[in-house]
Amino acid sequence: MVLSGDTIKKLIKEGKIIIDPFEESQVGAVGVDLRLGDQALNPDTGKEISLVDYHLSLDEFLLANTIEKITLPDNIAARVIPRSSIARLGILVTFDADLLPPNYSGKPILTMKNLSKKPVLLRSGLSVCQVLFEEVDKPVAGYRSRYTHTKPEVSKLEEEID
Repeated sequence: MVLSGDTIKKLIKEGKIIIDPFEESQVGAVGVDLRLGDQALNPDTGKEISLVDYHLSLDEFLLANTIEKITLPDNIAARVIPRSSIARLGILVTFDADLLPPNYSGKPILTMKNLSKKPVLLRSGLSVCQVLFEEVDKPVAGYRSRYTHTKPEVSKLEEEID
């Protein structure tokens, strides 16, 4: 069941969901807007990029993070979905790992790609996606990850290959 904006606000006030920094104005009917952080990584080149004022070129692919750090309890999962305003510019956001499992804590990493025929200006602080919260039918054991969830990182898939 997707949680309503009122339920999200209640759980944040109770400290069960933590969003830092948090502004109540970011809460919508069924989600919370998340803003683009100030750093990105081009996984093709390994180059770190400042998103203060960055023009995302045609067909360019970046890993970026949100300003907000999200911490979830053991009975709530979340999905990160793009805002339609960004999609209408031809930018794909979160076309991969959009699930934040119970017990997750970190800054969601965004996969971004420009499908338009022109560069699109990205700025730190721009609302690029939103997070929807869903109740899990029973508490889930601790979440573990190979990633720090504090900054964009390249894939560690090769670590799974024996």
